[in-house]
Amino acid sequence: MADDPRSQDSTARQGRRRPWAREVPPEAAEAIVGVLQLLGGVAIKIAQVPRPLQLKKLTFDEVVRYFVEERPDVPQVHHGALLTRQGLSYGFPCLQVFVDRDNKPCLQPSGEPYGRFMVARELDGELRGMFGGRELIIFE
Repeated sequence: MADDPRSQDSTARQGRRRPWAREVPPEAAEAIVGVLQLLGGVAIKIAQVPRPLQLKKLTFDEVVRYFVEERPDVPQVHHGALLTRQGLSYGFPCLQVFVDRDNKPCLQPSGEPYGRFMVARELDGELRGMFGGRELIIFE
């Protein structure tokens, strides 16, 4: 058997060094370590992103309720925005954020925007009508 360490073929290979078993040049090792550190940082950031809220149906009333009841008490918040992507098989990914006068997302001290991310299986008729094929609604 080729996988049997006692076989003749295996014994012959033990004396040879495989090309991938050579030492890595220091520059390459530093580059590899840098990439792994970068990927590690990205993995940590991804792990900290909360799972989106899953909804069967997102309604206009729920969007307004959130903007009224969950409005952060910070002076830069001026109004709200609801962004979505239409035509996806799994539903409507929706980002509901509080924005400033220039329509830029207002950020928490942690750097995260004030708002929420959700995936709705469907939108109610009122929201579909407001979107009208577009992907953004501004709530003032």
